[in-house]
Amino acid sequence: MLRNYFRIAWRNLVKNKVYSAINMTGLGIGMAGAIIIFQLVSYHLGVDKHHQHADKIFRMVVDLHLEDGSVEHERGSAFPLHTTLRKEFANVAHAAYLADRELTVSIEQPNNTKRFFEKLSAAFTDSEFFKIFDYQFVAGNAAVLNLPNQAVITERYARKYFGKSNPMGHLIRLNNVENVSVAGVIKDFPEQTDFKKDVFVSLPTLKKLVPEYGYEDWGWIDSNRETFISLRSAEDKDALEKQMIGFAKKIHGADSNVFHYHLQPLSDIHFNISYGGKIKYYTIVMLATVGLLLILIACFNFINISTAQSFKRSKEVGIRKVLGVSQLQVFWLFIHEAALFSIISFVFSIILSKILIPMISNWLEVNLDVNLFADYSLLAFSVLLLFFVVCVAGIYPALIISNLNPVRAIKGLSAENERGSFSVRKGLVVAQFSISFVLIAVSMVIILQSRYLKNKDLGLNKDLILHVALPETETAKITALSNEIPRIKEVSSISFFRNPPSSQAGNGGSIKFENRDWEKFVARSRVADNHYVATYGLKLIAGRNPTQSDTLSELLVNSKLVKALGLKSPEEALNKRLVVGDMDNKSGVIVGVLSDFNNADLYSNIEPTIIYASKRHYRSAGIKLQNLSASTIPDIMKVWQKQFPEYVFQYSFYDEEIAGFYKREELASNLTSMFSLLSVFLSCLGLFGLALFSIEQRTKEIGIRKVLGASIAGITTLLSMDFLRLVVLAIIIASPVSYYFMNKWLQDFAYRIDIEWWIFALSAVLAILIAFLTVGYHSVKAALANPVKTLR
Repeated sequence: MLRNYFRIAWRNLVKNKVYSAINMTGLGIGMAGAIIIFQLVSYHLGVDKHHQHADKIFRMVVDLHLEDGSVEHERGSAFPLHTTLRKEFANVAHAAYLADRELTVSIEQPNNTKRFFEKLSAAFTDSEFFKIFDYQFVAGNAAVLNLPNQAVITERYARKYFGKSNPMGHLIRLNNVENVSVAGVIKDFPEQTDFKKDVFVSLPTLKKLVPEYGYEDWGWIDSNRETFISLRSAEDKDALEKQMIGFAKKIHGADSNVFHYHLQPLSDIHFNISYGGKIKYYTIVMLATVGLLLILIACFNFINISTAQSFKRSKEVGIRKVLGVSQLQVFWLFIHEAALFSIISFVFSIILSKILIPMISNWLEVNLDVNLFADYSLLAFSVLLLFFVVCVAGIYPALIISNLNPVRAIKGLSAENERGSFSVRKGLVVAQFSISFVLIAVSMVIILQSRYLKNKDLGLNKDLILHVALPETETAKITALSNEIPRIKEVSSISFFRNPPSSQAGNGGSIKFENRDWEKFVARSRVADNHYVATYGLKLIAGRNPTQSDTLSELLVNSKLVKALGLKSPEEALNKRLVVGDMDNKSGVIVGVLSDFNNADLYSNIEPTIIYASKRHYRSAGIKLQNLSASTIPDIMKVWQKQFPEYVFQYSFYDEEIAGFYKREELASNLTSMFSLLSVFLSCLGLFGLALFSIEQRTKEIGIRKVLGASIAGITTLLSMDFLRLVVLAIIIASPVSYYFMNKWLQDFAYRIDIEWWIFALSAVLAILIAFLTVGYHSVKAALANPVKTLR
């Protein structure tokens, strides 16, 4: 019996090639989209779940409650915190400090020295880190990280630094200052982790490499230096957080109301954007929802076309019933037919997924793959997906067809042939285009917001500015660079600084204006020389540019700070003294006021900002170019390497750095655009099949109308309007839903586009136009047909 069912299903598939192709293509694309989204979602949900005691691991974060009512979320913490937690809290099993730092790594070889610039892959820590997180040691052990001048590296970095030779005991030189010995090798980290570190240097070495860091200062919080703990029991979290209230009072005294310590679960680190997460839970939910919607659209197509075709097969069903075939047997016949379609479509979806997944992996900078036999979770999902599709796409058409009255079926009088009522089929078309309209409108907003972020005037010049790392701040070397680099014909100016004007670095602190008390707000700081304003095109609205200085003496402030101080005009701030808490309470005189510029990314509002000189804090050079030729960067590198021959030359363009602030939005734009196109294509595919079937049923009607004088335009409009009405209804239903999701997504931005009426209008026009072109093709073809042939 089963074999017979599949044989009949195969014959029907071959007989109706066009409809079969539409059904299988739609189901295949829908399942491919669902499989890709499942891999994306499972990747993000699986980040750092491989650690054995993941539920007991937390990061200590600090919320800074400022007097002006604002709250700053800091993922970093003060250096003394980790040792204090170990000593004073019994429910803390282990506590570790992880300090990221850019390093130039030099490897001495017999004939030459190999140098590597490690921007994101190096960190300082001690043995406690490896008691919290699961790493497998191939050689050595974590205890060496409690000793100065020791390092542990991954296997891939062992190959990178030393080739095939044994790395144990080899020396590597850091920043041309300290030698450390490779005392341990660990297995490479898994793909699904946010801790992508390949070089772990012992924590005591950090004190030798960076002696000026505030190792005993509880107020010195750096976002790149984090404290992780593991608790003896996951249930101890709430108790420890309550203890941290008293701890803050003990450590910070009168300022304890500012410092609020919290335990952030390991499972939240990847998703919490406030503390530097990679992706929001909301985005994961949206992706999963889109995957489900794609499958539903594909199933709706199958249901629509299958039920529409039931009229063609009504006589077959009627004869089967007259000959004694039961209703249940007819039902199972069509279920098996749906299963055959689904299996073939599934094979197509796997092939399509394998083609698309490398491109998406490249977009998202993750390593995704589609391998059913190596990934058991994907295999389980695929089986459930196939079962879901067979049930959703197959049961309703099978019920409709198996319930046909045999007498009416043989006479060709099935209910599916009657037009005029709002059938389930029409409802499914409305649902399809509602989903498509929502995705079109939301993707349009995401694209417009992404473009707005890229092109918004930040109040500064970001074009043709080259950033070059500055490994040392020796006066003679900085002077040499400032004299020689501007001699390169394409260079117009050079400035030395800690951070550029728009930066995601959150340096800043309290300030004190004249004889007033400390202000309630925090001022952001930009440590830079007197060429900063000219290089970045900042606009002075009062006063003058500071004179050359190596230390804090003269200050620039922005208009936002002047307003925050309650001054009536920029001129009132000039020649007034300002104490800067971020610089050990040193003071300087305000000599100029700048027009406001965006000092952070566009998620945040413009904040009060001060600019002052401090040569020892300079970390980069900004080089303004008049134009860029093939020799520009090599010429700059030649001058730079003359001063820093033992370091690796690193550069980036400022406009690319700023674009990197909004990588999440760029990825969201790409993903939503792709899945919107898929949903529109699937909806049109279903509409294409329904229009073809509908016009086939009205062939003689069209011929009679043409004989009676109906025009081609009139017939085309008549045939198209039935479907276009459904699309218009879908737009009306979907518009408020679209507005909700648009507004929800835009809430994260301090600077954002307005949701204007024309976005809905353009989305509606696109949806209607796409639907009209889909249906219009068949309509025009039918209207142009020779009425003599159609009537015959």
